[in-house]
Amino acid sequence: MMWLVECPLWDQGLVRPLLTEAGDIVLMCDSCTTVWCGPDDVESESYSQPAGPDWDTGCGSHVKPGTTKWADMDDVRKAGWGELEWHAG
Repeated sequence: MMWLVECPLWDQGLVRPLLTEAGDIVLMCDSCTTVWCGPDDVESESYSQPAGPDWDTGCGSHVKPGTTKWADMDDVRKAGWGELEWHAG
């Protein structure tokens, strides 16, 4: 499991990279399911809280359950985020 930061909102979750069905990477809190489009958005008010039926992230993709997976280091490198300080645990 890799994560970027602790959730900056009201939760104690970890912000992790998520690979969408469309092949995009978004960042999602593994507890409250808040989504950010990119690393620069995590400390801002630019986030979404996707819900059914469309699960829209506002990032041009959706996070419908069963269509995503937690990203690995190869995925984040392809997205251009490999230089960020990722934590493992």
